[in-house]
Amino acid sequence: MSDSDRRHDPRWSLLDAAKALLLNRLSAQGVERIEFVAAFPQHEFAVWLCTQSDRERDALGSPDPMLDAVRATLVEAGFTPDQVTDLRTVAQSQKTVDRDYEGSWFYALR
Repeated sequence: MSDSDRRHDPRWSLLDAAKALLLNRLSAQGVERIEFVAAFPQHEFAVWLCTQSDRERDALGSPDPMLDAVRATLVEAGFTPDQVTDLRTVAQSQKTVDRDYEGSWFYALR
């Protein structure tokens, strides 16, 4: 994604703002990192909730762990409710990324 794309679609800035809010709200559940998978201009995107251990990841639940809390936080950050209708959430652990993706979040997110 180019810098021009980020400037032209305000949702990229909203994701940046939402990241800090999500980490603050979900750290007590073991979430240490937030990653986004988005292909704007569509509304569909995913928020990855990243934990250190598989146990912490599994405790977040599935499918779509913490979906209501993530949606509410994204709306608070400036997204409209319509923009988060098709939102998906994924939980993943650093332990799994280390084991199955050579320690690379880039590979895991693909």
